[in-house]
Amino acid sequence: MESLLWGNNNWIKEDQELSPKRRVDNKISWKRPHIIGSFYSRKMKRTIEYHSLNECLFYYFLEVDVSTLRYYVQPIEVPIPFITKNGERKYWLHVPDVVVFRKGYQPLLYQIKEAPDDPGKTFHLCNEYCSKIAVIKGWKYDVIYPKTLPKIIIKNIQMLQGYLRERNLYSIIRKDVLFKMMVNGSMSVDDLSRSFPSFSSADIKPFLYHLIATGEVGTNMNIPISQHTVIELNEVTTAHPLNELYQIAFGNRI
Repeated sequence: MESLLWGNNNWIKEDQELSPKRRVDNKISWKRPHIIGSFYSRKMKRTIEYHSLNECLFYYFLEVDVSTLRYYVQPIEVPIPFITKNGERKYWLHVPDVVVFRKGYQPLLYQIKEAPDDPGKTFHLCNEYCSKIAVIKGWKYDVIYPKTLPKIIIKNIQMLQGYLRERNLYSIIRKDVLFKMMVNGSMSVDDLSRSFPSFSSADIKPFLYHLIATGEVGTNMNIPISQHTVIELNEVTTAHPLNELYQIAFGNRI
């Protein structure tokens, strides 16, 4: 089933149908203060906009989760019915935050929230109709709270996001670094970066963080990532440390 595997998809249809349905702005910031912004997505090959730091954190998470194949922010409009004072039945449009396509799972439509409190009637109404439209599309739907992740993991995700970009030097040193890791097994970032006489440690370290971010090497994400971090080659790319983390943090929602 295509919706479960998503292994052979050129994404042309999704790119067209799931383009952002609203613009990022601060129109109601006087009522609900939030920080807007954008970043260039290595995974989507385009600029991704966010309405809050909470959204930004989750999108960073998706960038470094190797099982996430594609994600679309503000992808659809969900009609929410209401009755006017004159008794007319009308609709207003709600735009959920993101739909995520992960290898081996149904697409998952997410609403991203600050904290798991009870925001009231409108929130529950949006959830009801988002759930209904998700069923129609063959998706799942849920609300998530990225800031409830452990602080160490949040810092690691934010740090790794800065190392996702491929640099010219990486193609030159990749083969030597991966071969040395294959021969020597687990090593700290510092020890490995100082073991290449032809390159400076300052050149090797960013590449090692890049390998963690892209899933080619594994490490313990519950410990702050630094020069003392011990890394090892993953046998397969799906063994990315964040894969297990995704299951722990959002496992009941995938």
